[in-house]
Amino acid sequence: MSGIPIASKMLGDAGEHYALSQLTFAGKPAMKMPEGWEGYDLAYESGTGLVRISVKTRSESEGWSTSRWFTFDDRRECEWIVFVFKPKSGVLRSWILPFAAACRLANQPGPRRKNAHIRDLSWAKLNTPPLSQYESNWNLERGGS
Repeated sequence: MSGIPIASKMLGDAGEHYALSQLTFAGKPAMKMPEGWEGYDLAYESGTGLVRISVKTRSESEGWSTSRWFTFDDRRECEWIVFVFKPKSGVLRSWILPFAAACRLANQPGPRRKNAHIRDLSWAKLNTPPLSQYESNWNLERGGS
């Protein structure tokens, strides 16, 4: 079935299921929230409370070649945010970081930006410290893996 384009909704769902399985394998059994759930996609009970997790998925596509970043809405608060990247070939890559760190390290919107709540993290930032330490951080370590 190669060559069949994957709709963005399907890609997003696949990213959520990938994150769900990786968290569970890391001993943090999570559950997927219902479609349309506001603010976060996954949740797991830590023993001290509910941990809310948002998942953002991108693939290496024509769109990726012109805009190499992940975007998120800083009004949709959660404890963790996961960025999943599916390359054309090779293994999936993911960064799992505290939402507060994502907001602090994301690009600051300029004064003319129409939607100032939409933040972005560039591919370059994700691949250099301090964000690179969060790659494959499925144990949810605050300082990264």
